[in-house]
Amino acid sequence: MDFRVEIKDPAIADLAEIVSYIARDNPDAATTLGNNLLDAALSLAETPYKGSPYQKLPGIRKLTFRPFKFFYRVHEARKFVEVLRFWHSARSEPKL
Repeated sequence: MDFRVEIKDPAIADLAEIVSYIARDNPDAATTLGNNLLDAALSLAETPYKGSPYQKLPGIRKLTFRPFKFFYRVHEARKFVEVLRFWHSARSEPKL
């Protein structure tokens, strides 16, 4: 059975910022990237543990989609994944 994936408000804001920044120079690339990041996050419904554990916080996982990564939490008992943040790898780590 697939997990339900919820993209939290901070992750939505991150994604909007990423897409907006790229759209200044290349709107088509921004749209494609935004869709690809969303698809990668939603793929956690089928494979919620494909990302690696985030060593700094227990219970948090991260998945890299170069040059971006996103952070998420899996709730096994409820079959639920929370996408917490989308982040550019060159930036310092986000507050989770």
